[in-house]
Order: sequence, then structure tokens, then C-alpha cells
Amino acid sequence: MAGLQERIGMTTLPSYVLITPARNEGGFIEQTIRSVVSQTALPLKWIIVSDGSTDGTDEIVSKYAKDYPWIELVRMPERRERHFAGKVYAFNAGYARVKELSYDIVGNLDADITFDQDYLAFLLSKFSENPRLGVGGTPYEERNTQYDYRFVSIECSGKRRHDRFHRCYDRKDEGLGDSSVH
Repeated sequence: MAGLQERIGMTTLPSYVLITPARNEGGFIEQTIRSVVSQTALPLKWIIVSDGSTDGTDEIVSKYAKDYPWIELVRMPERRERHFAGKVYAFNAGYARVKELSYDIVGNLDADITFDQDYLAFLLSKFSENPRLGVGGTPYEERNTQYDYRFVSIECSGKRRHDRFHRCYDRKDEGLGDSSVH
């Protein structure tokens, strides 16, 4: 953490909650949980919503929830169909459990990823540095393809546009110079 604190100074990090929709993630969720519980900046609450899992996901989450009171399992009914709307319903069920809490940021965390112990503190520091920031993330790799949607602001005003990395820039600069990218 010392390296990260040096990079972000003594800035107070925003408080946050996590919501993780999970459907049959028994093969992955434990590694994700281990990544979160080892973070240098822990969430106020982490709601893991089992979206009808039948593969042991619930048992794995329940095991960790006993040791970490800020982890909570929410169980949705089992269903046959698999569609994106199910993930949205699961997220909304998790949000219903945290909406009355006092926090600055809601994180939507997939159930099948791992990351270093400073990962969430790093993301939170970006929100501290830029209060207009709407979405934060880092590059990731999946099946030998790298995706990079870092630190996106949904607002580009007036004569500003988004480049292919979703950063705002002045149209006259056509996104070529870093000095105009925000």
C-alpha cells in the first residue's frame, strides 16, 4: 500500500459498495472473493447476488460471509433461461440491499475476475482526483484480446468528442495530442 499511498498522496478515498451478480460461478467466485477480501481499501458492503445458481456458488459465498460480515449473499430464484435481463434483475436486487447506506461509489463487479490488492484503491483514487468521473476501470485481457475502457466520463461538452478510448478531446485537435485529452 505504501507505493499506492505515495502515488495518491494522503487523499481520502471515497467509500464504496460492491454488487456482484453471479450465476453458476462456482468455479471462479472463490478467487474473486479472495481478491476482494485482500484489498487495501475494503468496501462498506459487498452484495453477491446468486441468480439461481445450482453449482455451489451459494455455499462458497456463504462460507466467506461468515468470516466477513460486510459480505452478504442474496439468493434469487432458480430459472431456466439465461439472458442479460437476469443480470440486471440480480444487480437491482443487490442495489436494493445497499441503497439506504451512505457511500460515494457503487461498483458492479463480475464474479469471475481476480486482481491485485491495490486494484480497488487505485480505481477509487481516480474518482478522488476527478469528481466528474462517471465510470472507472482498467484494461483487461480475455481470450488473448485486450480491452481498454479506462476512466470514462459520460460528459463531453460543446465542441468536445470521445476518442476510441472514450476520452474527451477538442474536435480541432482530433484527439491526437495528450494535452487536450481529459
